[in-house]
Amino acid sequence: MKRQPVLMRVYAASLELYPEAFRERYGAEMLDTASREYAAAKRPLRFAVVLMGDTAMSVFRENLRATPVRPVMLAGFVMFFSFLLLGVALFGQQRLRRGADQAPEALTAQVAAQPDSAAARLGWPRHEISSPEWLSSSSSFLALYDASGKVWAANAEFEGALPQPPKGIFATIRARGMYKVTWQPEHGVRVALAGRSLPDGGFVLAGQSLIPGEARTDSFYRFLLELWAVMLLYTGVLVLSRWWQASRRTV
Repeated sequence: MKRQPVLMRVYAASLELYPEAFRERYGAEMLDTASREYAAAKRPLRFAVVLMGDTAMSVFRENLRATPVRPVMLAGFVMFFSFLLLGVALFGQQRLRRGADQAPEALTAQVAAQPDSAAARLGWPRHEISSPEWLSSSSSFLALYDASGKVWAANAEFEGALPQPPKGIFATIRARGMYKVTWQPEHGVRVALAGRSLPDGGFVLAGQSLIPGEARTDSFYRFLLELWAVMLLYTGVLVLSRWWQASRRTV
């Protein structure tokens, strides 16, 4: 039997938070619909955020229908939803950051396994990694260094010279075999850098701009903040509505 994705297992567990009558009537249908939509989603991370946000508010709404409004309940819901979004934000940040590491890691792994393959990638023209064009692209650069950490070949330049990160990076690569780090040679230039040792004692480094990934991260954070604001607004409107209905019944 095929194992369900983690998101669907979490969603299935969250259905237990609904009132029993609601869960028995709609639970299986909700899980089936969510599973099909998740399988067809082009952006699984955003789908997960929307699904969990909608679920949290729906659980809150259905439980309010079954029980009176209580301050402790409201505070608990707001805290739960806030921590849920915080967890999603941290998970999303790490996932987007790992995305920027993938191409440099793969490039250094290939060159470390087949050193001769670097020659085809070190030709002209060279990238200028401080240029807006390169910083906004998903292109990766490749550079080779001798055993002392001095660059001797690269398909990129930084302000007219071959890229030369701090020498301490090479000591770490030598100790670990592989190392990933964010290199910021100047303000506004941020590079996801991956490095490996070579059989001859030298090193290979590859880097990709972090600017596109950081822009996606900022957009993702704005989306989460908007979702959090909607949750607060929804909670306020729902509470005022229940209070108004209760006050009318006592008149």
